[in-house]
Amino acid sequence: MSAHLLFYADFSRQYPLVIFVILRKQCRCVQSVRTFALAFIAVQAVFDLFGIKYTGTDSFSSALAMDKSITKQLFLQNGVPTPASHLLTGKDDPYKPEFPCVVKVSGGGSSVGVYIVQNEKEYVDAVQDAFRYDAKVLVEQYIKGREFTDCVIEGKPYPVVEIEPVSGFYDYKNKYQAGSTIETCPAKISDELTKKIQDTALKAYQVLGIKTYARMDVLMDENGDVYCLEANTLPGMTPTSLIPQEAAVLGISYGELCELIIEISLNKYN
Repeated sequence: MSAHLLFYADFSRQYPLVIFVILRKQCRCVQSVRTFALAFIAVQAVFDLFGIKYTGTDSFSSALAMDKSITKQLFLQNGVPTPASHLLTGKDDPYKPEFPCVVKVSGGGSSVGVYIVQNEKEYVDAVQDAFRYDAKVLVEQYIKGREFTDCVIEGKPYPVVEIEPVSGFYDYKNKYQAGSTIETCPAKISDELTKKIQDTALKAYQVLGIKTYARMDVLMDENGDVYCLEANTLPGMTPTSLIPQEAAVLGISYGELCELIIEISLNKYN
């Protein structure tokens, strides 16, 4: 082992939060959302390597979930319904989509680098812009319908949340600007549809090998068919975030939820 790696190993053991902050600040200096996302997975990998305990799933399942192109392959191979997609080989890929469609970066988060396009001009502009953020870009089937999300904690699906943006789709602004989105928990849907969404979320969780907890985003079309978009292995956990809302329906307070996540996270090391 090199002197640099020995120093890094020793420093990581003593100051793990410093490593986290350094990586975060470095990522602010780059435009690639993939670099930003992978930095956080790298923190998990460092912790795994040196036996530092942390909450949530491991670095491997996080990496699988972060790359939407890989996630989709695993979903399709294991019977998790997901919108059809094409992985572009570059800005000049000759692929001709049907409109409307969705252009999205493969390694993004918080809906950064996601575009719903209606025509050829919008498509070309969206592809050019998306490649500024990531080297891998997906063109995805547009599903017209309702959007839901459901968390799974230690293999148990929680109550479903329906997400209704006041205008547009659930993009970065609608996620983080107060009053931009109506979140209804539990979602006002039938028991049958609730179970269908929960079963889909659970299967996605299992296929990606996720441990402890994650939140799966789901679309339901006008026929009641369900499509899983992705899994979030490090979802928002403020008191007003989606998972605490789901837990509250079950009578679990925010403090109790945090304690539960810590407890089940520690169990993965036993």
